[in-house]
Amino acid sequence: MTPRTALFLQKPDVLDRQRTHLEELFARYLPGTICHFAGSPGDVPAGEAFDLVITPQLDWLPDVLERIPGPQRIHLTSAGRDVLDAMGLDLDGITVTTSAGVNATAISEYVLGGILMHAKQLHRYRDLQHRREWQRNWLTELTGARLGIVGLGNIGTRVLERARPFGFAIRGCDIRQDAPEGVEHVYGVPEISDLAAWCDILVLCVPLTPQTRGLIGADVLGGMRPGSLLINVSRGPVVDEPALIDALKSGIPAGAVLDVFEEEPLPATHPFWSMPQVVITPHVAGTTQRYMDNMFATIVREPVQGSPGTHQEPVAISRAQD
Repeated sequence: MTPRTALFLQKPDVLDRQRTHLEELFARYLPGTICHFAGSPGDVPAGEAFDLVITPQLDWLPDVLERIPGPQRIHLTSAGRDVLDAMGLDLDGITVTTSAGVNATAISEYVLGGILMHAKQLHRYRDLQHRREWQRNWLTELTGARLGIVGLGNIGTRVLERARPFGFAIRGCDIRQDAPEGVEHVYGVPEISDLAAWCDILVLCVPLTPQTRGLIGADVLGGMRPGSLLINVSRGPVVDEPALIDALKSGIPAGAVLDVFEEEPLPATHPFWSMPQVVITPHVAGTTQRYMDNMFATIVREPVQGSPGTHQEPVAISRAQD
């Protein structure tokens, strides 16, 4: 059912850039819906009822919900809902849906880009270019390399699909231990250290839950192979950052591609900035020109009926998020 009224929340600077495009998307995907845009709680008309609230996991979302009657549905622009859950909101009677899967293609492309950058040392050569230094050395061929994917949900599966043509040997880790096509073995979560010890490239595609917080700690990192690479496109707290810093200083893993961090923006004093073996991006792996279009397509799909205040699908280690 198309909502009659909708409230779209976003940081004011982002909203200013997106508003024209958002109006086009409402007209295309939710025709006839009256939408109110707000960049702060004060922009929300007090007491006005909305069928649908579309929002990132904003720290001022609780203030907004105090100003309006409970909507029928809250749709999160992110794939995960960890911040929302931490707010302790009373969501009784409200269906909460997320944008899980809308960024799977973009993030899988990012992962393959990170793998290629590390194997072909493109970041190192870029640094040499800036210094006008000519240095040749052996690069890494990916055929036969061992790829481990932690979380075989939307994003992990898309990474798998894109990795197959490179000739990787692929194993996974997931609460569901059925091996998808192209995966030779799936480890249970308690066996994640075994996966880390086996692979040359370890890719993290899990949501942040009590079970995944600190999942990649000193024990897992210490067992990785010489020359190995860690890629994190899940959530920063999935990795124990001090343990990762110590591990990188020891040379195992040899490098890391990190799009997410314990604290964002990453503080200017953080050790990652000065570590040449670390590639840092500011939580952009899932952001492309198609993100909002993909998100609106998920909104118009009728959500599966579930208990109030919960997502239409159970949160599990395999559910990747952004």
